[in-house]
Amino acid sequence: MHASDQLDVYTLGIVGMAVGVVISLSFTLSGIVLRGMPALRLWAASFWLLSLAGLAQGYDENGGFLSVIIGSLLIALGNGAMLMGIAVHLGHRLALRWPLALITFYLAIQFVFYLWPPSQGVEATVFGVKSVLWDLWMIWLLLRLSPPELRVSCAFTALILSIDILFYLARAGASVYPGMDSHVVLATALTTSNYLFGILCTFLLGTGFSLMLAQRITHDLRCAADTDGLTGLLNRAAMFTEAGRVVAECHARGESVAVLMFDLDNFKAINDQWGHAAGDRVLRHFVEVIRAAGIKGGALFSRYGGEEFLLLLPATKADEALMVAESMRSRVAAEPAPFDCHVIAFTTSVGVATSPSPELTTMVEAADAALYRAKHAGRNRVALA
Repeated sequence: MHASDQLDVYTLGIVGMAVGVVISLSFTLSGIVLRGMPALRLWAASFWLLSLAGLAQGYDENGGFLSVIIGSLLIALGNGAMLMGIAVHLGHRLALRWPLALITFYLAIQFVFYLWPPSQGVEATVFGVKSVLWDLWMIWLLLRLSPPELRVSCAFTALILSIDILFYLARAGASVYPGMDSHVVLATALTTSNYLFGILCTFLLGTGFSLMLAQRITHDLRCAADTDGLTGLLNRAAMFTEAGRVVAECHARGESVAVLMFDLDNFKAINDQWGHAAGDRVLRHFVEVIRAAGIKGGALFSRYGGEEFLLLLPATKADEALMVAESMRSRVAAEPAPFDCHVIAFTTSVGVATSPSPELTTMVEAADAALYRAKHAGRNRVALA
C-alpha cells in the first residue's frame, strides 16, 4: 500500500472517529435535557462504545489483544445497547439474556481468532454474520412492534439497517474473492469502502434515531394537548373535535347518537371535608368505575370540566342510553372511593340526550338541561332530555 493510500485511510479513520464522537456527544447532551427518555441514553452509550471500538482497532492495527478482544467486545456491547434502546423506545420488554448470549458467543469466537488467527475471508465472514444478525434483530423490532404513530421513523431506520446488511454481505463476498490477499488495488478499495460506509452509516443511524425521538415527542405532545392530566380522558376541546366526526358519520348512516352528561353530586362537600387530594381520588375512581361498567366500542369519554364528564355513544337509541346511564349510576353509588384507609361514598346524576341530528352542541345542551333537572329532582338519578 502506498503512503498516500495509508494517509487516506488514516484520514478517513480520523473523520469517522470525529463523526462518532459528535453523534455520541449530541445524544448524551440530549439525554441530559430529555430525562424521560431512557432509549436516548442507551443510544448515546451505543455510539460511545462503537467510537471507542474504532479507537481501539485504529490504535492497534496489527490485530493484537486491544483490537481483537477489547475492540470486538466494545462493538458487541454497542450493538446490544442499540438493540435495547430500540426495544425500550417501542415499549417492548426484551430479556437481557438473549443479547448477552450473542455477545458472549461472538467474543468467544474472537478469542479463538486471537489465539489462532484465521484468513481474512473467514474473519470478515464471521464479522459480517454477526452484524447481519444484530441488524435483522433490530429490523424485526422496528417493523413488527412499531405503533402507528412511530411507523414512518421506524421504517426509515429499518431501511438504513437493511442497507447495512447488504453492505456486509457484499463485503463478505469480496473478502473471499480468490487472490484477495495479493490483490492490492481491490484490498485497498475494500478498506477504503469500509471506512466510508462506516461514516455514512453512523450518520444515518444517528439521523434515524433522532427522527424516532422527534416523532415520539411530537406524538406525546399531541396526546398531552388532548388529554386531561388527572383522569387520562379526552379534554373538552379534544372531545368536541373527535365527537363531531363520530356524530357526522352516524348521521350519514342514519343512526342515532346518545350523549350522557355526568355530574358528581355534592363534590364541593367532598373537597371541603376530605381535602383536594381526596377529591382527585374520587374523580379518578369515578372514571375507573365507568370504564369497568363497560363502554361500547367507538364511544368517546371525556372530562367536560371540573366534576362533569361527557360520554358519547354512537349508534345508540334512547331506551338503550337510559339503560346504560342507569347501570352506570347504580354502580357509582355502590362503589365508594378508597382513600387513606377510608372510603368516600359519592353518587352521580346523569342527563341523557339522543338525536339523529348532526349538531353535537345541541345534544350536549339538551343533556346538560336534563342533568340540571336530575340534580334538582334530588340527585343520584337519571333524566332524559
